[in-house]
Amino acid sequence: MLAARNLTVRAGRRLLLDDVTLTLKPGELLALVGPNGAGKTTLLRALAGDIDVPHGSVLCAGAALQDIAPLALAQMRAVHAQHQRTDLEYTAVQVVELGRFPHHHGRPGAEDRQIARAAMALTGVDGMAARICATLSGGEQARVHLARALAQIWTAPEGAHALLLDEPVAALDIAWQHRTLACAREFARRRGCAVLAIVHDLNLAARYADRMVLLADGRIRADAAPAAVLASPELAQAFGLRCRLLHDAHDGQAILIAEPA
Repeated sequence: MLAARNLTVRAGRRLLLDDVTLTLKPGELLALVGPNGAGKTTLLRALAGDIDVPHGSVLCAGAALQDIAPLALAQMRAVHAQHQRTDLEYTAVQVVELGRFPHHHGRPGAEDRQIARAAMALTGVDGMAARICATLSGGEQARVHLARALAQIWTAPEGAHALLLDEPVAALDIAWQHRTLACAREFARRRGCAVLAIVHDLNLAARYADRMVLLADGRIRADAAPAAVLASPELAQAFGLRCRLLHDAHDGQAILIAEPA
């Protein structure tokens, strides 16, 4: 659905991405992990088409991203950014309904309103529909914007849409961290959506991801099943930690224990 080919991105003399190649597959939740400054957000923004890529290419459904009209692109890929506006004087439902704009061109219909409400129910903010967004907590606002992103690609054909999530659980309590990633995984599997999520909690990412990609110093260091990435020496090296892997006695889930090196 969405692929990066040999991406190299610089900011002045600093190398942000170094020859990165990555493919997002329909029906899969991919967790992108790595230390601060590894290039994770830069890669997500390149995949979204939000930054120019002077070296390499990004393909969406087989076409070069820059050749796709903005409206068509907005109908098949949605982005949940790391930083959202916190001063919006719109109600929560109005913010979520903005996600439907690429589909109705300023004339929302009953279906658009139904989709917005369904997306809000998924993220647990349907009871806040009439609240002004600026009065919501940071976590509540994050869930409203996630609902907006889901509404944006709700009606895209199966296997022809992507959801890009930059630290979607950063502002959430532990219960909603689990619910949000479970929602993302379910959206991927039931709708054939390609989902990428940047997640800092490695154990949380491993529990919900189908695949994990480790990015460090602008390069992909590991790309495999979550348990394999957690057990890789590249992970310990990237974070400068001493790591050991345990397994949950109940379900066999891999659990990473990390200590200072």
